[in-house]
Amino acid sequence: MSAPDQGYAEFFRECLPVVTRTLTALSGDNRAVEDIAQDAMLIAQHRWSDIHAYDKPEAWVLKVAIRLMRRWQQRYARETPLAEVPEVVQPAHDVEALHAALRELSPRHRETVALHHLLGYSVSEIAAVLVVGESTVRTHLTRGRAELRRILGGTDE
Repeated sequence: MSAPDQGYAEFFRECLPVVTRTLTALSGDNRAVEDIAQDAMLIAQHRWSDIHAYDKPEAWVLKVAIRLMRRWQQRYARETPLAEVPEVVQPAHDVEALHAALRELSPRHRETVALHHLLGYSVSEIAAVLVVGESTVRTHLTRGRAELRRILGGTDE
């Protein structure tokens, strides 16, 4: 096993839980999240010689995972409804309530807000992951946060 392959094993251990949590927060549909996360990590392994040198290889994997999730949702949306969003009866600071509220956002708002607030990605990093302009990311963040406040019954602060 070469040194880059060993680096991948450590990367896999650190990145897989992040990808899985992110996809779960974005989709709320656990049926395929683990498979999609594993598929994204397998693609990363095949491209490891290229992506191991990236500043944030995790961002590249998230980009792949989000695309795979979108394809899966498009393919199966007509056949099987996505998981129902549970009623939010707990306080807004509860993680499950936040995830439920995130699932009510449009896909782009949900992805942008989750990447920024749950994973700490900057606007430029989100733009690279989602392949959109930085102004688009800022717009999605503003609108997504406003919608979250509305859903969670919060104030404008």
